[in-house]
Amino acid sequence: MERHDGLSAARGAAASPSRRPVRVGLLACAALAALLLSGCGPLKRKAAEYYLGRARVTAEIRNPSGRQLRKAFDDVGRALDYEPGSALAVDLLVRLSDSSSRAGFAGAQDLEPAALKKALRGAPLNWHARAALIDFFASRGDTGGLEAMASQAEAYASSSSPDVRYCALLAVLDARASALPWVENEGFLSLNVSPDTLFEKAAAYQSLADGIVKPKAEADRMAASDPSVRKAAPDELASAAEVAVSDALKDPAEAVAVSSFNARAASDPSFRKAVAMTVQGNAALVKKDYSQARAFYQAALNYFPGLVDARRQLAETDFQEGAALAAAGQDKKAASRLLYKAYAGSDAVIREAGETGSLIPFTSRSKFLGQAYALKAADLAALRAVEGRRLRNTERLRAEFKEALEEAVKLDPEGSLARDLLERYTKDGF
Repeated sequence: MERHDGLSAARGAAASPSRRPVRVGLLACAALAALLLSGCGPLKRKAAEYYLGRARVTAEIRNPSGRQLRKAFDDVGRALDYEPGSALAVDLLVRLSDSSSRAGFAGAQDLEPAALKKALRGAPLNWHARAALIDFFASRGDTGGLEAMASQAEAYASSSSPDVRYCALLAVLDARASALPWVENEGFLSLNVSPDTLFEKAAAYQSLADGIVKPKAEADRMAASDPSVRKAAPDELASAAEVAVSDALKDPAEAVAVSSFNARAASDPSFRKAVAMTVQGNAALVKKDYSQARAFYQAALNYFPGLVDARRQLAETDFQEGAALAAAGQDKKAASRLLYKAYAGSDAVIREAGETGSLIPFTSRSKFLGQAYALKAADLAALRAVEGRRLRNTERLRAEFKEALEEAVKLDPEGSLARDLLERYTKDGF
Protein backbone atom coordinates (compact mmCIF):
# COMPACT_ATOMS: atom_id res chain seq x y z
CA MET A 1 0.00 0.00 0.00
CA GLU A 2 2.77 2.36 0.87
CA ARG A 3 4.56 1.41 -2.32
CA HIS A 4 1.49 2.28 -4.39
CA ASP A 5 1.18 5.75 -2.81
CA GLY A 6 4.80 6.43 -3.44
CA LEU A 7 4.47 5.41 -7.04
CA SER A 8 1.54 7.84 -7.47
CA ALA A 9 3.53 10.66 -5.95
CA ALA A 10 6.47 9.89 -8.17
CA ARG A 11 4.27 9.91 -11.23
CA GLY A 12 2.82 13.27 -10.18
CA ALA A 13 6.29 14.68 -9.67
CA ALA A 14 7.38 13.41 -13.05
CA ALA A 15 4.33 14.80 -14.77
CA SER A 16 4.35 18.27 -13.20
CA PRO A 17 7.50 19.61 -14.90
CA SER A 18 5.97 19.00 -18.34
CA ARG A 19 2.77 20.90 -17.43
CA ARG A 20 4.32 23.95 -15.70
CA PRO A 21 5.83 25.61 -18.81
CA VAL A 22 2.46 25.40 -20.63
CA ARG A 23 0.63 27.06 -17.73
CA VAL A 24 3.23 29.81 -17.46
CA GLY A 25 2.97 30.39 -21.21
CA LEU A 26 -0.79 30.80 -21.01
CA LEU A 27 -0.51 33.28 -18.17
CA ALA A 28 2.05 35.28 -20.08
CA CYS A 29 -0.18 35.43 -23.15
CA ALA A 30 -3.14 36.53 -21.06
CA ALA A 31 -1.06 39.25 -19.43
CA LEU A 32 0.19 40.42 -22.79
CA ALA A 33 -3.36 40.54 -24.20
CA ALA A 34 -4.56 42.53 -21.19
CA LEU A 35 -1.69 44.94 -21.64
CA LEU A 36 -2.52 45.50 -25.29
CA LEU A 37 -6.22 46.00 -24.63
CA SER A 38 -5.99 48.27 -21.63
CA GLY A 39 -2.67 50.02 -21.64
CA CYS A 40 -1.67 50.93 -25.15
CA GLY A 41 -3.92 53.91 -25.82
CA PRO A 42 -1.92 55.31 -28.75
CA LEU A 43 -1.81 51.90 -30.43
CA LYS A 44 -5.55 51.42 -30.02
CA ARG A 45 -6.17 54.91 -31.35
CA LYS A 46 -4.02 54.18 -34.39
CA ALA A 47 -5.92 50.96 -35.02
CA ALA A 48 -9.25 52.78 -34.75
CA GLU A 49 -8.05 55.47 -37.16
CA TYR A 50 -6.98 52.79 -39.63
CA TYR A 51 -10.41 51.19 -39.75
CA LEU A 52 -12.19 54.54 -39.82
CA GLY A 53 -10.00 55.58 -42.73
CA ARG A 54 -11.07 52.53 -44.70
CA ALA A 55 -14.74 53.17 -43.95
CA ARG A 56 -14.39 56.87 -44.81
CA VAL A 57 -13.35 55.97 -48.36
CA THR A 58 -16.68 54.19 -48.88
CA ALA A 59 -18.66 57.05 -47.31
CA GLU A 60 -17.18 59.43 -49.89
CA ILE A 61 -18.12 57.25 -52.88
CA ARG A 62 -21.07 58.60 -54.84
CA ASN A 63 -22.84 55.25 -55.38
CA PRO A 64 -21.29 52.58 -53.13
CA SER A 65 -22.43 48.99 -53.51
CA GLY A 66 -24.15 47.04 -50.77
CA ARG A 67 -21.03 44.96 -50.31
CA GLN A 68 -18.87 48.07 -49.87
CA LEU A 69 -21.30 49.57 -47.37
CA ARG A 70 -21.54 46.38 -45.33
CA LYS A 71 -17.74 46.22 -45.17
CA ALA A 72 -17.57 49.90 -44.15
CA PHE A 73 -20.04 49.33 -41.30
CA ASP A 74 -17.93 46.38 -40.23
CA ASP A 75 -14.81 48.58 -40.24
CA VAL A 76 -16.53 51.18 -38.05
CA GLY A 77 -17.51 48.38 -35.68
CA ARG A 78 -13.87 47.31 -35.47
CA ALA A 79 -12.83 50.89 -34.80
CA LEU A 80 -15.32 51.02 -31.93
CA ASP A 81 -13.77 47.87 -30.48
CA TYR A 82 -10.62 49.90 -30.03
CA GLU A 83 -12.20 53.29 -29.25
CA PRO A 84 -15.84 52.91 -28.15
CA GLY A 85 -15.95 56.55 -27.07
CA SER A 86 -15.05 57.88 -30.52
CA ALA A 87 -17.23 60.74 -31.74
CA LEU A 88 -15.64 60.44 -35.20
CA ALA A 89 -16.90 56.87 -35.50
CA VAL A 90 -20.43 57.99 -34.69
CA ASP A 91 -20.29 60.79 -37.26
CA LEU A 92 -19.08 58.30 -39.85
CA LEU A 93 -21.90 55.90 -39.00
CA VAL A 94 -24.42 58.65 -39.69
CA ARG A 95 -22.74 59.41 -43.02
CA LEU A 96 -22.77 55.73 -43.98
CA SER A 97 -26.43 55.54 -43.08
CA ASP A 98 -27.17 58.49 -45.37
CA SER A 99 -25.16 56.85 -48.16
CA SER A 100 -27.08 53.61 -47.60
CA SER A 101 -30.39 55.43 -47.88
CA ARG A 102 -29.39 57.04 -51.18
CA ALA A 103 -28.06 53.73 -52.52
CA GLY A 104 -31.13 51.77 -51.40
CA PHE A 105 -29.10 49.54 -49.06
CA ALA A 106 -31.58 48.25 -46.49
CA GLY A 107 -28.91 46.52 -44.39
CA ALA A 108 -28.07 49.80 -42.66
CA GLN A 109 -31.34 49.48 -40.71
CA ASP A 110 -29.67 46.75 -38.67
CA LEU A 111 -25.99 47.65 -38.96
CA GLU A 112 -26.21 51.26 -37.74
CA PRO A 113 -28.02 50.57 -34.42
CA ALA A 114 -25.85 47.50 -33.80
CA ALA A 115 -22.69 49.61 -34.08
CA LEU A 116 -24.12 52.37 -31.87
CA LYS A 117 -25.14 49.84 -29.22
CA LYS A 118 -21.63 48.41 -29.34
CA ALA A 119 -20.22 51.90 -28.73
CA LEU A 120 -22.48 52.39 -25.71
CA ARG A 121 -21.57 49.00 -24.26
CA GLY A 122 -17.93 49.97 -24.40
CA ALA A 123 -18.42 53.63 -23.41
CA PRO A 124 -21.80 54.36 -21.79
CA LEU A 125 -20.93 58.07 -21.59
CA ASN A 126 -20.44 58.40 -25.34
CA TRP A 127 -23.17 61.03 -25.67
CA HIS A 128 -22.58 61.32 -29.42
CA ALA A 129 -23.54 57.65 -29.81
CA ARG A 130 -26.48 57.99 -27.44
CA ALA A 131 -27.85 61.00 -29.33
CA ALA A 132 -27.45 59.17 -32.66
CA LEU A 133 -29.24 56.06 -31.39
CA ILE A 134 -32.10 58.15 -29.96
CA ASP A 135 -32.39 59.86 -33.35
CA PHE A 136 -32.44 56.45 -35.07
CA PHE A 137 -35.30 55.23 -32.88
CA ALA A 138 -37.17 58.54 -33.13
CA SER A 139 -37.08 58.59 -36.93
CA ARG A 140 -38.69 55.15 -36.98
CA GLY A 141 -41.22 55.66 -34.23
CA ASP A 142 -39.68 52.95 -32.06
CA THR A 143 -41.22 54.04 -28.76
CA GLY A 144 -39.92 50.95 -26.99
CA GLY A 145 -36.36 51.74 -28.06
CA LEU A 146 -36.79 55.37 -26.99
CA GLU A 147 -38.03 54.36 -23.54
CA ALA A 148 -35.06 52.01 -23.17
CA MET A 149 -32.72 54.89 -24.02
CA ALA A 150 -34.46 57.16 -21.49
CA SER A 151 -34.19 54.52 -18.76
CA GLN A 152 -30.50 53.97 -19.48
CA ALA A 153 -29.81 57.71 -19.34
CA GLU A 154 -31.71 58.04 -16.05
CA ALA A 155 -29.14 55.78 -14.44
CA TYR A 156 -26.53 58.52 -14.99
CA ALA A 157 -28.79 61.44 -14.02
CA SER A 158 -27.75 61.06 -10.39
CA SER A 159 -24.01 61.07 -11.11
CA SER A 160 -21.74 63.11 -8.87
CA SER A 161 -20.30 64.72 -12.00
CA PRO A 162 -22.34 67.78 -13.07
CA ASP A 163 -21.29 67.27 -16.69
CA VAL A 164 -22.47 63.67 -16.74
CA ARG A 165 -25.68 64.54 -14.93
CA TYR A 166 -26.50 67.36 -17.36
CA CYS A 167 -25.87 65.23 -20.45
CA ALA A 168 -27.94 62.41 -18.97
CA LEU A 169 -30.86 64.78 -18.37
CA LEU A 170 -30.68 65.97 -21.97
CA ALA A 171 -30.70 62.36 -23.18
CA VAL A 172 -33.77 61.59 -21.05
CA LEU A 173 -35.53 64.66 -22.45
CA ASP A 174 -34.56 63.86 -26.03
CA ALA A 175 -35.81 60.26 -25.80
CA ARG A 176 -39.07 60.90 -23.95
CA ALA A 177 -40.02 64.03 -25.88
CA SER A 178 -39.27 62.27 -29.19
CA ALA A 179 -41.61 59.44 -28.22
CA LEU A 180 -44.53 61.73 -27.34
CA PRO A 181 -45.69 62.62 -30.91
CA TRP A 182 -45.57 58.94 -31.90
CA VAL A 183 -47.71 57.93 -28.92
CA GLU A 184 -50.10 60.76 -29.74
CA ASN A 185 -50.37 59.52 -33.33
CA GLU A 186 -50.94 55.93 -32.16
CA GLY A 187 -53.65 57.21 -29.84
CA PHE A 188 -55.32 59.10 -32.69
CA LEU A 189 -55.28 56.03 -34.94
CA SER A 190 -56.80 53.92 -32.16
CA LEU A 191 -59.94 56.10 -32.21
CA ASN A 192 -61.24 54.01 -35.12
CA VAL A 193 -59.89 50.67 -33.96
CA SER A 194 -59.72 49.70 -30.29
CA PRO A 195 -60.96 51.21 -27.00
CA ASP A 196 -58.31 49.29 -25.04
CA THR A 197 -55.55 50.75 -27.21
CA LEU A 198 -56.99 54.24 -26.78
CA PHE A 199 -56.94 53.98 -22.98
CA GLU A 200 -53.42 52.48 -23.10
CA LYS A 201 -52.05 55.26 -25.32
CA ALA A 202 -53.72 57.97 -23.23
CA ALA A 203 -52.01 56.61 -20.11
CA ALA A 204 -48.67 56.33 -21.96
CA TYR A 205 -48.99 59.90 -23.24
CA GLN A 206 -49.59 61.29 -19.76
CA SER A 207 -46.67 59.29 -18.35
CA LEU A 208 -44.32 60.67 -21.02
CA ALA A 209 -45.58 64.24 -20.63
CA ASP A 210 -45.17 64.07 -16.85
CA GLY A 211 -41.73 62.49 -17.30
CA ILE A 212 -40.49 65.52 -19.25
CA VAL A 213 -41.33 68.17 -16.67
CA LYS A 214 -38.90 67.24 -13.88
CA PRO A 215 -35.74 66.59 -15.97
CA LYS A 216 -36.36 69.77 -17.96
CA ALA A 217 -36.61 71.83 -14.77
CA GLU A 218 -33.43 70.22 -13.42
CA ALA A 219 -31.48 70.72 -16.66
CA ASP A 220 -32.58 74.36 -16.84
CA ARG A 221 -31.58 74.91 -13.21
CA MET A 222 -28.13 73.39 -13.78
CA ALA A 223 -27.49 75.46 -16.90
CA ALA A 224 -28.58 78.65 -15.12
CA SER A 225 -26.42 78.07 -12.03
CA ASP A 226 -23.37 76.78 -13.92
CA PRO A 227 -23.39 77.64 -17.64
CA SER A 228 -20.17 75.65 -18.16
CA VAL A 229 -22.13 72.36 -18.09
CA ARG A 230 -23.51 73.25 -21.51
CA LYS A 231 -20.04 72.70 -22.96
CA ALA A 232 -20.11 69.05 -21.86
CA ALA A 233 -23.07 68.22 -24.08
CA PRO A 234 -22.47 67.52 -27.79
CA ASP A 235 -24.23 70.03 -30.01
CA GLU A 236 -26.37 67.34 -31.62
CA LEU A 237 -27.67 66.13 -28.24
CA ALA A 238 -28.41 69.63 -26.92
CA SER A 239 -30.10 70.67 -30.16
CA ALA A 240 -32.14 67.47 -30.47
CA ALA A 241 -33.36 67.71 -26.87
CA GLU A 242 -34.35 71.35 -27.29
CA VAL A 243 -36.29 70.72 -30.51
CA ALA A 244 -37.98 67.56 -29.21
CA VAL A 245 -39.11 69.21 -25.96
CA SER A 246 -40.33 72.32 -27.78
CA ASP A 247 -42.37 70.17 -30.16
CA ALA A 248 -43.72 67.98 -27.35
CA LEU A 249 -44.84 70.93 -25.22
CA LYS A 250 -46.12 73.17 -28.01
CA ASP A 251 -49.75 72.48 -27.06
CA PRO A 252 -50.08 72.42 -23.26
CA ALA A 253 -53.85 72.12 -23.64
CA GLU A 254 -53.43 68.65 -25.13
CA ALA A 255 -51.58 67.40 -22.06
CA VAL A 256 -54.30 68.86 -19.84
CA ALA A 257 -57.00 67.23 -21.97
CA VAL A 258 -55.33 63.81 -21.79
CA SER A 259 -54.86 64.11 -18.03
CA SER A 260 -58.53 65.08 -17.56
CA PHE A 261 -59.64 62.22 -19.80
CA ASN A 262 -57.59 59.67 -17.83
CA ALA A 263 -58.91 60.94 -14.51
CA ARG A 264 -62.53 60.86 -15.69
CA ALA A 265 -62.17 57.41 -17.27
CA ALA A 266 -60.71 56.08 -14.02
CA SER A 267 -63.40 57.59 -11.77
CA ASP A 268 -66.55 57.39 -13.90
CA PRO A 269 -67.46 53.91 -15.28
CA SER A 270 -70.32 55.39 -17.35
CA PHE A 271 -67.94 57.76 -19.12
CA ARG A 272 -65.43 54.97 -19.79
CA LYS A 273 -68.16 52.74 -21.19
CA ALA A 274 -69.47 55.56 -23.40
CA VAL A 275 -65.97 56.19 -24.79
CA ALA A 276 -65.48 52.48 -25.51
CA MET A 277 -68.81 52.33 -27.37
CA THR A 278 -67.92 55.44 -29.37
CA VAL A 279 -64.69 53.84 -30.57
CA GLN A 280 -66.60 50.65 -31.46
CA GLY A 281 -69.04 52.81 -33.40
CA ASN A 282 -66.13 54.38 -35.26
CA ALA A 283 -64.87 50.94 -36.25
CA ALA A 284 -68.33 50.06 -37.58
CA LEU A 285 -68.58 53.36 -39.47
CA VAL A 286 -65.24 52.70 -41.20
CA LYS A 287 -66.84 49.48 -42.52
CA LYS A 288 -69.93 51.44 -43.70
CA ASP A 289 -72.10 49.49 -41.27
CA TYR A 290 -74.35 52.46 -40.56
CA SER A 291 -76.97 50.72 -38.43
CA GLN A 292 -74.32 49.16 -36.19
CA ALA A 293 -72.43 52.45 -35.87
CA ARG A 294 -75.62 54.33 -35.04
CA ALA A 295 -76.51 51.77 -32.34
CA PHE A 296 -73.10 52.15 -30.69
CA TYR A 297 -73.23 55.97 -30.71
CA GLN A 298 -76.74 56.05 -29.31
CA ALA A 299 -75.74 53.60 -26.57
CA ALA A 300 -72.74 55.80 -25.75
CA LEU A 301 -75.04 58.82 -25.34
CA ASN A 302 -77.36 56.78 -23.13
CA TYR A 303 -74.41 56.09 -20.81
CA PHE A 304 -73.01 59.63 -20.96
CA PRO A 305 -75.29 62.22 -22.62
CA GLY A 306 -72.59 64.89 -22.59
CA LEU A 307 -70.17 62.96 -24.81
CA VAL A 308 -70.09 65.40 -27.73
CA ASP A 309 -67.74 63.06 -29.62
CA ALA A 310 -70.50 60.44 -29.93
CA ARG A 311 -73.02 63.11 -30.94
CA ARG A 312 -70.69 64.36 -33.66
CA GLN A 313 -70.17 60.81 -34.98
CA LEU A 314 -73.92 60.20 -34.99
CA ALA A 315 -74.30 63.22 -37.29
CA GLU A 316 -71.42 61.88 -39.40
CA THR A 317 -73.21 58.54 -39.74
CA ASP A 318 -76.43 60.20 -40.91
CA PHE A 319 -74.48 62.30 -43.42
CA GLN A 320 -72.49 59.37 -44.84
CA GLU A 321 -75.53 57.13 -45.22
CA GLY A 322 -77.63 59.93 -46.76
CA ALA A 323 -74.86 60.88 -49.19
CA ALA A 324 -74.35 57.21 -50.15
CA LEU A 325 -78.07 56.79 -50.91
CA ALA A 326 -78.07 59.97 -53.00
CA ALA A 327 -74.96 58.98 -54.93
CA ALA A 328 -76.45 55.58 -55.75
CA GLY A 329 -79.71 57.18 -56.87
CA GLN A 330 -81.66 55.25 -54.24
CA ASP A 331 -84.61 56.58 -52.22
CA LYS A 332 -84.01 60.32 -52.45
CA LYS A 333 -86.63 60.91 -49.78
CA ALA A 334 -84.67 58.78 -47.27
CA ALA A 335 -81.44 60.49 -48.35
CA SER A 336 -82.92 63.95 -47.74
CA ARG A 337 -84.30 62.89 -44.36
CA LEU A 338 -80.87 61.65 -43.21
CA LEU A 339 -79.10 64.75 -44.53
CA TYR A 340 -81.52 67.09 -42.76
CA LYS A 341 -80.98 65.06 -39.59
CA ALA A 342 -77.19 65.38 -40.00
CA TYR A 343 -77.60 69.14 -40.57
CA ALA A 344 -79.42 69.55 -37.26
CA GLY A 345 -76.94 67.25 -35.50
CA SER A 346 -73.86 69.10 -36.75
CA ASP A 347 -75.40 72.41 -35.67
CA ALA A 348 -75.91 71.03 -32.15
CA VAL A 349 -72.35 69.71 -32.04
CA ILE A 350 -70.94 73.10 -33.07
CA ARG A 351 -72.82 74.82 -30.26
CA GLU A 352 -71.73 72.25 -27.68
CA ALA A 353 -68.14 71.81 -28.87
CA GLY A 354 -67.62 75.57 -28.80
CA GLU A 355 -67.75 75.34 -25.01
CA THR A 356 -66.34 71.89 -24.23
CA GLY A 357 -64.35 70.73 -27.22
CA SER A 358 -63.74 67.02 -27.66
CA LEU A 359 -63.87 64.92 -24.48
CA ILE A 360 -61.83 62.14 -26.07
CA PRO A 361 -58.13 63.04 -26.47
CA PHE A 362 -55.81 63.21 -29.49
CA THR A 363 -58.02 65.65 -31.40
CA SER A 364 -57.41 69.27 -30.49
CA ARG A 365 -60.32 71.58 -29.72
CA SER A 366 -59.78 73.62 -32.91
CA LYS A 367 -59.47 70.52 -35.08
CA PHE A 368 -62.59 68.95 -33.57
CA LEU A 369 -64.61 72.11 -34.04
CA GLY A 370 -63.20 72.57 -37.55
CA GLN A 371 -64.30 69.04 -38.45
CA ALA A 372 -67.81 69.79 -37.15
CA TYR A 373 -68.02 72.89 -39.36
CA ALA A 374 -66.69 70.90 -42.33
CA LEU A 375 -69.36 68.26 -41.72
CA LYS A 376 -72.07 70.94 -41.71
CA ALA A 377 -70.75 72.45 -44.96
CA ALA A 378 -70.51 69.04 -46.64
CA ASP A 379 -74.02 68.16 -45.53
CA LEU A 380 -75.45 71.41 -46.90
CA ALA A 381 -73.67 70.82 -50.22
CA ALA A 382 -75.15 67.30 -50.38
CA LEU A 383 -78.63 68.64 -49.57
CA ARG A 384 -78.32 71.19 -52.37
CA ALA A 385 -77.41 68.43 -54.81
CA VAL A 386 -80.24 66.11 -53.71
CA GLU A 387 -83.00 68.68 -53.34
CA GLY A 388 -82.09 70.92 -56.25
CA ARG A 389 -84.79 73.50 -56.88
CA ARG A 390 -86.93 71.99 -54.15
CA LEU A 391 -84.47 73.17 -51.48
CA ARG A 392 -86.15 75.72 -49.26
CA ASN A 393 -84.45 78.80 -47.85
CA THR A 394 -81.68 78.44 -50.41
CA GLU A 395 -80.10 81.83 -49.79
CA ARG A 396 -80.00 81.31 -46.02
CA LEU A 397 -78.47 77.85 -46.44
CA ARG A 398 -75.99 79.23 -48.96
CA ALA A 399 -74.86 81.80 -46.38
CA GLU A 400 -74.62 79.07 -43.72
CA PHE A 401 -72.60 76.89 -46.09
CA LYS A 402 -70.14 79.69 -46.79
CA GLU A 403 -69.79 80.57 -43.12
CA ALA A 404 -69.31 76.93 -42.09
CA LEU A 405 -66.69 76.41 -44.79
CA GLU A 406 -64.75 79.52 -43.79
CA GLU A 407 -64.74 78.41 -40.14
CA ALA A 408 -63.67 74.89 -41.09
CA VAL A 409 -60.69 76.14 -43.10
CA LYS A 410 -59.72 78.63 -40.39
CA LEU A 411 -59.92 76.12 -37.52
CA ASP A 412 -58.52 73.09 -39.34
CA PRO A 413 -56.58 74.25 -42.41
CA GLU A 414 -55.15 70.78 -42.99
CA GLY A 415 -58.58 69.11 -43.02
CA SER A 416 -59.05 67.29 -46.33
CA LEU A 417 -62.85 67.61 -46.35
CA ALA A 418 -62.73 71.38 -45.92
CA ARG A 419 -60.05 71.75 -48.62
CA ASP A 420 -62.05 69.63 -51.10
CA LEU A 421 -65.21 71.62 -50.40
CA LEU A 422 -63.37 74.93 -50.82
CA GLU A 423 -61.93 73.84 -54.16
CA ARG A 424 -65.34 72.70 -55.40
CA TYR A 425 -67.11 75.80 -54.10
CA THR A 426 -64.56 78.09 -55.73
CA LYS A 427 -65.12 76.32 -59.05
CA ASP A 428 -68.86 75.55 -59.05
CA GLY A 429 -70.39 77.61 -56.25
CA PHE A 430 -73.08 76.32 -53.86
